Amino acid sequence: MHHTKVSLFFKLLASIIFLFLALSFLFAIENTFLDRWLRTQDNQNKYTPSSIKPSNSKTLPSLTTRHPLIPPYPYPYKFLINPEDKCAKRNPFLVLLVPIRCHDVASRNAIRETWGNENNYKGVEVVRVFLVATSPLRPKAVQQMLEEESEYYGDIIQQDFLDTYYNLTLKTLTGIEWVAKFCSSASYVIKIDSDMFLNVEYLIHQVLRPELPVRTNYFTGQIYSNTGPLRSKAYKWYVPPEVYPNSTYPPYCVGTGYVFSADMAKKIYDIAQVITAMPMEDVFMGICLYELNTPPTQPPGHIFNRYDNYDRCTFHKLVAIKLNEDNELPKLWQDFWTNKTLGC
Repeated sequence: MHHTKVSLFFKLLASIIFLFLALSFLFAIENTFLDRWLRTQDNQNKYTPSSIKPSNSKTLPSLTTRHPLIPPYPYPYKFLINPEDKCAKRNPFLVLLVPIRCHDVASRNAIRETWGNENNYKGVEVVRVFLVATSPLRPKAVQQMLEEESEYYGDIIQQDFLDTYYNLTLKTLTGIEWVAKFCSSASYVIKIDSDMFLNVEYLIHQVLRPELPVRTNYFTGQIYSNTGPLRSKAYKWYVPPEVYPNSTYPPYCVGTGYVFSADMAKKIYDIAQVITAMPMEDVFMGICLYELNTPPTQPPGHIFNRYDNYDRCTFHKLVAIKLNEDNELPKLWQDFWTNKTLGC
């Protein structure tokens, strides 16, 4: 009886080993064929810079023809929220385009109560809009919140792509498209980040100056020249040659805040339909300007993209300053606005 059990055990063990070896052999063969097939497909779909040719297709570009870092554009994204009558029967002197994360209600409210308050600026019309996309987290709840917020304030613009950092170019183009199609009566536009302190009065009265004829083909901010793509993957702004093959960028205005005449909105939107998009929206704006043969204009001094600690007298002579902390805007604004008539 004991010998029978041992015999059965070894037979079972031999069967298991044979089955394992057979499966390993079949798996190796399958992997070989799979590897050959993938190599064939890779050669057929091999990416080259010339393979990225934007089109007006209504189908999103496949990743076999689009590098993952290239924003999916052009594409007819839909406006999910659109205050299309905001500029109707109005001629705004300045439009504030503020890209912001869709769930960041606190920052939107802080801006509405401070430099984004349209009622602050007497004698000129200012329009404020926030640029958002769709939430990757809790999309239904966030969408309902945005729609209720839009119903109350009428200042939300949303298109149907995901709200992520690498879609900032798409978000900026949403604002530019909106100005071109729904607010072309404006004179000037500023794209300004939500974590900035914006001195709207100085921008209006010392830089743009309503008493002068409205400029055309005008684009200004802190200009970066003679810069190029970072090729190391260690960098946040890594750009491989497949995305941008050249070694230098055209001059561009830093994305924290730049100003342009409203006539540029349609020109930038149109040229963006026929060139390859870039993940860094400020660099992409520079490429658009280069293609339009419209170089950025030097501002009157270093008044954009400042990193100064708060000083009321200093801030009164600047346009855009980076905030040091998330929640400091209301406190700084109260001193800045309440005491603006005091001498320095």
